Amino acid sequence: MEKNPIYKYGLALLLLSGCDKPEPGGQGTSQNNAELAHYLQRITGDLVFIPGGTFWMGDFCSRTHGEGARCSSENDTKPLHEVTLSSYSIGRFKVTHEDYTFYLKMAGLPAQQFDKEWRNKMLADMTHFKNSPAVVSWSEADSYCRWLQKETGLPFSLPTEAQWEYAARDRGQYILVATDDGDWREDEKTGRGENYATSADRQATEEATGVESSFVRYAVDRYPPTPGGLYGMAENGYEWVSDWYDPDYYAQSPKQDPQGPEKGVILDEDNGQYLKVRRGGDNPSPGFDVGLTFFRGYAIKDKPYPDGTTVRCAVNSAEAVN
Repeated sequence: MEKNPIYKYGLALLLLSGCDKPEPGGQGTSQNNAELAHYLQRITGDLVFIPGGTFWMGDFCSRTHGEGARCSSENDTKPLHEVTLSSYSIGRFKVTHEDYTFYLKMAGLPAQQFDKEWRNKMLADMTHFKNSPAVVSWSEADSYCRWLQKETGLPFSLPTEAQWEYAARDRGQYILVATDDGDWREDEKTGRGENYATSADRQATEEATGVESSFVRYAVDRYPPTPGGLYGMAENGYEWVSDWYDPDYYAQSPKQDPQGPEKGVILDEDNGQYLKVRRGGDNPSPGFDVGLTFFRGYAIKDKPYPDGTTVRCAVNSAEAVN
């Protein structure tokens, strides 16, 4: 039985419609429609289907290393709790800044811009390399996934943190680091990374390009994927998820498809904003909690400067898209 026939029919109409579907802003052309259709086909073609299942979410070392053991010093990764997820799909890659720029154009939205030149310079440095991740606020990430939902008719959204962790751990296995082999590897002589970017890699890049090492983001497919086919989930920029951040949420999380708190819990009084969860790692180093599959980061949803957080979208459908 063919999957998602309505979506495929919709894309075919978009390709054939010419000027019948104007681009937002009233500047529709057949070329724009064709570009959009091919863009959507590529984005949906890069989705990885994740069959649902049950797993133990959080710091799982008590199950792998004996009672009382733990892999993380962070209290918000506990208690370990059982979660059952429905099937879904998730992006193979972080959204690239080129793809995010295309979305802004198609949606009739202005280019990313901050109120100070040094902030714009930070953004330019973070997106210096071709096919490196888009750097976005939580609201921008959420809007992008919702735009994909509108354009495709598929239930796109930001993943929940449970979905993100289940996928990073290759359907809930006891995997600490979301790399090709579950660990970080680097050359013993040079310190250069084999399956993630080390500080030596970033320093060499700074010397070659002038981009500050802490701002360096590499192409989303530079290093090998996880066994499940996902790229860059251990580092190269934190990733936004849909959940509000609550350090005590795991103690009350429902077992079936947890969505996080219904509203903001922890308020950043300096900014008047509630915290959202972000997952993965920025520039992690072996031995640190950041970058572990169950690490829970957080930040206000709309910072007034780029902080390097990225995005990948999910599709909440029990059937594979392709």
